[in-house]
Amino acid sequence: MRIVASTIVLLAATIGAPNVGFPAWDDRPATQRAAATAAATAANVVPIASAFVAPRCLQGYILCKLSFAGLSLVAAGEQLFFSGGSDFAQTKAILHRGFAGDWILTGEHVAGDAEPQVLPDPGPVTATTP
Repeated sequence: MRIVASTIVLLAATIGAPNVGFPAWDDRPATQRAAATAAATAANVVPIASAFVAPRCLQGYILCKLSFAGLSLVAAGEQLFFSGGSDFAQTKAILHRGFAGDWILTGEHVAGDAEPQVLPDPGPVTATTP
C-alpha cells in the first residue's frame, strides 16, 4: 500500500509541475527524465495512476488499451455482420481506432511533452467496394 501511495504522489508531483519554461524532453536533466519514466512505468500498470496522464484510463493504461482494442474488435465484427460484409472501410476505421495509438505511456507523456493517443482519430472514411 505504501508503494502505491508513493507512486501516486510521485506521479502527481511530476504531472503537477507546469510545462511552461521547461526545455524539450531531450534537453531536460537526466533525473527529471528518470522520474517521469518511473512514473510512466507505474501509470502503465497501477490502477488510477494512469488517469492522471490519460483521463479515459482508470484501470492502468495497458489494461485500458487492451479493453479498448477488445471492444473495437467486437464492434467491428458486429458492424461487419450487420452491413453484410459490404462496408470494409468502416470496419477498418473501427479496428484502427481500437488498435492504433500508444500502447504504453512513456516519460514524455507524463512530462506533458506528448499527449497519449488512447483512441486515435481514424480520419475520413472513404467508401470502397470490394
